[in-house]
Amino acid sequence: MAWSGEPKAWSEYKSDKNAHYSEIKEYDISNLKPLVAYPDLPSNIKPAEELEDVRIDQVVIGSCTNGRLSDLRIAAEILRGKKVHPDVRLIIIPATQNIYLEALREGLIETFIKAEAVVSTPTCGPCLGGHMGILAKGERAVSTTNRNFKGRMGDPESEIFLASPAVAAASAIKGKISVPEDIL
Repeated sequence: MAWSGEPKAWSEYKSDKNAHYSEIKEYDISNLKPLVAYPDLPSNIKPAEELEDVRIDQVVIGSCTNGRLSDLRIAAEILRGKKVHPDVRLIIIPATQNIYLEALREGLIETFIKAEAVVSTPTCGPCLGGHMGILAKGERAVSTTNRNFKGRMGDPESEIFLASPAVAAASAIKGKISVPEDIL
């Protein structure tokens, strides 16, 4: 049976009203700073503000990872009324056709194009070094994808920094790894 393109119905699950827990943990994330995964492992993280002198050549926002509508909205909010740095290529890839259509309806695609980004249809591409945005020797990219192994997006001497859509969008504007507060 072919997929209709419509999401399946979902159910919300909640604990029983009289449920007892062995432990409850609460976390204050109000002071959490944006992190970036430094090459060549997703676990090699550093605060984004420590990398603000790292010049970049490309930014990829989207693909099957971090190409959700909420991610595109965050990127568009930062990019709205601004231009991508002239030395940076910005590639936007919605995760699915439905997300692409909704981003189009909401005006997000127009925001990206006015910022001088390239918007692709949903596809595998730069994330795995297949096509569109393959890094050359010595180039650096900020990407919202899920892997930054050596050679993942092109030449083994390129570097991939993994970041959130907000950090990626800010970096595309500044031409170097940046936090959203530098832009907003």
